[in-house]
Amino acid sequence: MKQKRILVLLSVFILSISMLLSGCSTDGGGKQEDTTETVATDTPSTDAPSTDAKTGDEQAVSTDEVTIKILYPWGQEAFDKLFKDIDEKLPNINVELVDSQAQLEPLQELNAKQIVPDIIFANWGIDALQELDMIEPLDGLIESHQFDLSGIDPSILAYWRLVDSEGRLLGMPTASDNYTMFYNKEVFDLFGVPYPTGDLTWDAMVELAKKLTGERDGIQYHGLEMGPGFAGTEALVPLKQLNVNLTDPETGEVLITKEPAVTKYLELMKKFYSIPGIYSDDPEVRKDYSFQNKNVAMIVSWPGYIKWGIGDPEITKHIQSVPVPVWPELPNIAPASFSHPFIINKYSEHKDEAFQVLAEYVSPEHQTQLARIGDRPVLTDPKVYEEFGAELEVYDGKDISAFFSREPAIPTTISKWDQYVDLSGSLLKFSESDMNIPEFLRVLQEESEAKIKDAMAKGQ
Repeated sequence: MKQKRILVLLSVFILSISMLLSGCSTDGGGKQEDTTETVATDTPSTDAPSTDAKTGDEQAVSTDEVTIKILYPWGQEAFDKLFKDIDEKLPNINVELVDSQAQLEPLQELNAKQIVPDIIFANWGIDALQELDMIEPLDGLIESHQFDLSGIDPSILAYWRLVDSEGRLLGMPTASDNYTMFYNKEVFDLFGVPYPTGDLTWDAMVELAKKLTGERDGIQYHGLEMGPGFAGTEALVPLKQLNVNLTDPETGEVLITKEPAVTKYLELMKKFYSIPGIYSDDPEVRKDYSFQNKNVAMIVSWPGYIKWGIGDPEITKHIQSVPVPVWPELPNIAPASFSHPFIINKYSEHKDEAFQVLAEYVSPEHQTQLARIGDRPVLTDPKVYEEFGAELEVYDGKDISAFFSREPAIPTTISKWDQYVDLSGSLLKFSESDMNIPEFLRVLQEESEAKIKDAMAKGQ
């Protein structure tokens, strides 16, 4: 009995000492130090830095001052435009540029030097980051921060979940790539054609392009441009609205001869190519087609085109915009939006703070500031849209609502094998040949199958 009592007293003594020691872990002012939850570590790949990594739901929450390093490839001035106010909103966080590229060799060089960017701008895609096992999916951080994704363009979020085999969100969107249609009022006036409206279908666009293609005073005018000579990625906009895969995601089977949407799209493009004078097979002549040269009536492009592609207010004052044309059966559907993501580095020691930076980046206030300088917002907030281009003269008087009025298609599957079906790169060959659509698709299918077979053999 006495022995048992001694053991009880000893246990109480040990517990008291433990509580006393715990209570001593405060600073001189009596303020308790920041608490840190359990940290789980990952084993880095051979090419990744040997840095312990915290998982999103077992994060270290700290109010100590932290520097978040952001890999971004376009220099300090451009970096400051994107992040200049983040420091002010997050007083314990400083952001610092790592001026490099998210490609395999630059990433390996940084890893070898033990330079660990916390956030990586993946504008070259995520293949290199996947190979080096440097991606921290965001779902755990989203849950622990109780972050609401509902305001972000759902087509972008769907895409970055679909590229992951487990459906995890791999990155936070940066700026949205979507499409609109610009038109030059001077060319319309020259041809005596009424300005386009926002309810155009693609077949109506064919007829409108015919009316605006022709020669006036020795100058050849072109009714419509969709990338240089109808062969850029912009030429795929009608197909993107139909939201189809060109290949089977699982097997890599090329589906273009079996997919009715591809034939439907090529039938439309053939109508455009059949308009005399709308395009040239001479690449030097095609380079001359532009709003700058005032010989094009309409251009399907992205909202930033008049900022980056023109930039001259004297030219843009004659340019207006309407929503991108649609298919009759999809009367308000635009292509799915796309955005290069910010990736949180799996080997960052500051994942929690890095997520705070990304959360602030997509906040309505910050997105509004970016929209004002012509960055396409990733939010679906009309109040943010209204501010687009407000600080740039080239957007004065433009119908900004035309950039954002369509609903983006929501992708349901993504096939990595689609990249080996060079449909846009084959359009000029299609336009210049006398092949019918089935013949063209059979040739493209054979070329694509060979590329996919080679990629599979290389383990890509």
